Amino acid sequence: MKVYHSHKLPGRTVETSDGQEFLWFSGTDYLGMGHNEDLRRFTHSATETFGNHYGSSRNNSLRLTVYEQAEQQLADFLQTESALLVSSGMWAGQLLMKEIENIVGPRPDVTRVIYHYAPGVHPALWGHAFQRNDGEWAEWAAQTVQIITATEPDVAHIICTDAVGSPMVSAFDLTIFNTLRNTANAWLVIDESHSLGVMGTRGKGVSEKIDPKLLPRTLFVSSLNKALGIPAGAIWAAKNVIETLRKSPWFAGASPPAPAYAYALKMLLENNSYPLSNALLLDNISYFVKRMADSSLFEAIPGYPVFCSANPALFDHLLANGMMASCFPYPSPADAPVTRIVLSSLHQKEDLDRLAEVCKKFIA
Repeated sequence: MKVYHSHKLPGRTVETSDGQEFLWFSGTDYLGMGHNEDLRRFTHSATETFGNHYGSSRNNSLRLTVYEQAEQQLADFLQTESALLVSSGMWAGQLLMKEIENIVGPRPDVTRVIYHYAPGVHPALWGHAFQRNDGEWAEWAAQTVQIITATEPDVAHIICTDAVGSPMVSAFDLTIFNTLRNTANAWLVIDESHSLGVMGTRGKGVSEKIDPKLLPRTLFVSSLNKALGIPAGAIWAAKNVIETLRKSPWFAGASPPAPAYAYALKMLLENNSYPLSNALLLDNISYFVKRMADSSLFEAIPGYPVFCSANPALFDHLLANGMMASCFPYPSPADAPVTRIVLSSLHQKEDLDRLAEVCKKFIA
């Protein structure tokens, strides 16, 4: 696999270190926030107040109010009780998995805990008794519902899944968990790193798919450094869950994200910036799909900005025609490479016209 380098942040285009320029259809900056002028302005002005970083525990006797303000804005946007900011999406998942058994128990009616890990679940959610599952998601989900239904009520079940398949994009029908007859001891943990800001009404993610009876025991984690453009992670859930995490030594002992970015997140949420960028993204997706005329070249999800192929020749074809997608093994070197074409809010219609033209040539 050839590796390319760049001295500049990609946007619509990318310039490699050897001076070549390509249209850029890769990465996870779905809403184009890496070049968002409001984000740059908010971060710059906040740096004057908060400095470059905050070298302290969030649980110190002196606390910067900007974190709580940003968390409240995020919770309001996601229509959830409470949210927590941490340094990264990976740490959001791992912090939750380290404390998850303190959340689901201890209760006298719970004698043991069983984990149900979805196929391809992100390493952020790898926790106790993790075993890799290479099966089909739908089959695993149906079997999980059957297992929980057949298990005695003194067992707590922790279901861990991504909201959407990655790197080979695939849709997950999370509504299957709404069929659980007794949700009292069932807990759903969802990684929204590739859905937050992209999927759901105004980019609010997949919570609207979860039955209100299960939602109080549904815990969400996400990187904010993808669609939302903030180098941090977040956890959102019921208030008692977040309070448990706030008291955790794993939270107290970890450095927080830079406060300037917490301020920028707060302001972008207040200004409705993310839904506006989400609307632009959805328009670009619709336009490109129509230009491809229902081609079978890609594995894709309706309304989602990622178009995948298991054919590595597509990556080389795009490159030869002045476009750079991605094609590399993920999450481990042993995994098969997937060619991913990613649209963003930054792309213009002529970019999408050119992409469709080149993809059609590949099919021919």
